[in-house]
Amino acid sequence: MNMDTGHIFEMMGTAGSMIMCASSVPQIIKTYRTKCADGLSGSYLAILMIGMILILLYAVHVKDIVFIFGNGVALLLTGILVWLWFRYRKIKAAEN
Repeated sequence: MNMDTGHIFEMMGTAGSMIMCASSVPQIIKTYRTKCADGLSGSYLAILMIGMILILLYAVHVKDIVFIFGNGVALLLTGILVWLWFRYRKIKAAEN
């Protein structure tokens, strides 16, 4: 069974997208369990979200399903992390 180069690169892109999505899951779990977002940088999260949105817009434009799916899921997970950052930042501010 022969695989053409395009198929191999598509599989690599899919694997990369899945790894990128999975990379934020441990941070989401840690932030949720500890109810603390002190180690998260708001600037980093904002810049990351902007980059992901731009990549997603490009992926939609070129109709690349691998990047649409991967960046869509990564954007959703990063959005959850941003929500947790805001939520636990407010809780800590209220305690002080």
